[in-house]
Amino acid sequence: MNPAAAPSRSTAARRAWRRPLAALARTTLTESMQQPAVLLLTLGGVVATAFIPLLQFHEFGEPGRLARDGALAYQLTLGLVLAVAAASAAIQREIAGGTASAALSKPLPRDAFVAGKFLGVAGMLLHFWYALLAAMLIAERVAYRVAGTDGEPVGATDSRAQAFLLLAVPLALAVAGLLHNRRRARFGIAALRGLQAILTLGLLAAFGFDRLGAWRPAADNLDLRLVPVSLLILAALTLFAALATALSTRLKGGATLVVCSLVLALGLAADPLLAPSRPLPARLAAHLLPNVQSFWLCDALTGGGSLPLSYVGGACAYAAAWSLAALALGMLAFRHCDIH
Repeated sequence: MNPAAAPSRSTAARRAWRRPLAALARTTLTESMQQPAVLLLTLGGVVATAFIPLLQFHEFGEPGRLARDGALAYQLTLGLVLAVAAASAAIQREIAGGTASAALSKPLPRDAFVAGKFLGVAGMLLHFWYALLAAMLIAERVAYRVAGTDGEPVGATDSRAQAFLLLAVPLALAVAGLLHNRRRARFGIAALRGLQAILTLGLLAAFGFDRLGAWRPAADNLDLRLVPVSLLILAALTLFAALATALSTRLKGGATLVVCSLVLALGLAADPLLAPSRPLPARLAAHLLPNVQSFWLCDALTGGGSLPLSYVGGACAYAAAWSLAALALGMLAFRHCDIH
């Protein structure tokens, strides 16, 4: 027997399921974006972010702080619900409906099935994250205050950006309805993509015009310090999507949500649990749990501060390692799962 034959067969096997894996990820992405919860939570997050400047009655010591903190909170909380719900539905619905059995009857390993589902859910989260990030950048710009003629602060001056942000969701729904009626486009996907396109146009316009409406292309027309902080939230959402994917191989949607909520609560309390005064079992558990506080750093922007890119890279690497570990455990559990 040729010693090189075994590695070549192994390489051929990996290449054989790469295409089904990519197809499964695309299918999961499409199915996830069609879920009503994805559309409602994304539109609701954008609308809630758009209303923050209108409800701002205090600057909390810094212009735009309420808008960015509130928008980041929406991005984290709504994204966590979306990650868990979409990951649970992606696997449990396939198992209950018998689609998983049909997919696994083809040359697709069980590990690739779990990985494909996770990649599809992660792609959906990327769409959600971008929509809320764009809305947050525009809302933070609207919330800025400038000095009046008498030296006293005046309210939000960029009424054009405020009106655009409030009209983004109705316009996206109108465009989606038109495409669905004329071209039979899928309403949920058309609405999400239309919303992203409209918000992208708003960002481009914000780069070109200052807050008084004058043509002045400049990067400081938007507070780009928000992007690294928001990237950490995307890393946290991806981490919980991996956890929910792994749990969904064995648990129903409700049980997965409960476990993820417990992990979130313990992860938020990870820093106190790591104190030397805590018992050793508590400290060991805190080391194994994801430290959610490491991804919530909106206070780093206070007083004109910024988040170092080195920290963002380290936190994203930490989230990737934790996600890979969770997916590995989920794949191991799915190998021994009876599917009918």
